[in-house]
Amino acid sequence: MKILLDENVPNQLRDTLEPRDVSSVNDRVIGWKNISNGRLLAEMEGRFDLLITSDRNIYAQQNLRGRSIANLVLPTNRRNDVLKLVPRIAAAIDAILPGQYALLEKDGTFHVTSF
Repeated sequence: MKILLDENVPNQLRDTLEPRDVSSVNDRVIGWKNISNGRLLAEMEGRFDLLITSDRNIYAQQNLRGRSIANLVLPTNRRNDVLKLVPRIAAAIDAILPGQYALLEKDGTFHVTSF
């Protein structure tokens, strides 16, 4: 599974998810920093399998139907809080399937829906 971290997600999360294949929108090689969510999702198709973001509005703002990627939404983008949730983030990554949206809560529970 190829994972992309949105620009609002702490880059430190990448190292905690090894050996998974994780990139960041902030990587110069990717070159997708500051692009709209709609364009980001379109660019991801066929290149990445999962977007990890803390943008809780992405589900309402973007038409996710028909997409082959999955979305995992974190409850915060605060580095220390995100790093405390790494075991639950890893569990959500292992459970999510293409075409699904998972919302991770601060208590570590996550809810998965299909688009």
